[in-house]
Amino acid sequence: MFEEIWLQFYEWLDTLLIAPFRAFEIPIVGFYFGTFILCLWCILLGELTFRVAAVVNRSYMNKLRAQAVKMHNLSIKAIVVKDKENFRACNKEANEAFGKYFFNMITQGAAFLWPVPFALGWMSTRFSGLEFEMAVTLPLIGDTVGFAAVLIPMYILCRIFWGRLKPHLYFFKNDPRVGIDEGEEEMIKWEDINKHRGLPERFWQNQDGPESVRR
Repeated sequence: MFEEIWLQFYEWLDTLLIAPFRAFEIPIVGFYFGTFILCLWCILLGELTFRVAAVVNRSYMNKLRAQAVKMHNLSIKAIVVKDKENFRACNKEANEAFGKYFFNMITQGAAFLWPVPFALGWMSTRFSGLEFEMAVTLPLIGDTVGFAAVLIPMYILCRIFWGRLKPHLYFFKNDPRVGIDEGEEEMIKWEDINKHRGLPERFWQNQDGPESVRR
């Protein structure tokens, strides 16, 4: 049952993806046009996947970032009051939280790119024997390249164009966000300390208690 459903889905998907390649009578024109449309599908699917992942993980990502900022601020306060023990403890927790946040952002960002390997896999079933001659012979490559040498550069160009176009599209112009506008406390910057020759009062007002960092 599952195999039949998967086979029907693949046949439908194959029909959808190959259609643009047959839009022109001249094969090479159809190939470039079809590859362009395939790149657009990859970008659109990647954008939608990223947004779904961002919404699902928003609470967790906000929690990680808020924890990182909180411990960073406590470590700065510890430096100001010359409390080395609290500084080391808070700075360690801040680094751990920032590390988790950073790697989760990388993982989440991979949602943009995951359709590309699948596009390459599908093209290999259709254009595995297609080769393009190059003007020069390159070491380890030779004088011909396959379909991937068209898809990958075209995807990069489409991604650059998409980046310029996206701010003008209603649904895509605002990326899912985490941070201070989601309730996170303000991060203390070294510029604040240098500018005010100490820590501004607004940061002491957010202090959790004397047991966290002694003022």
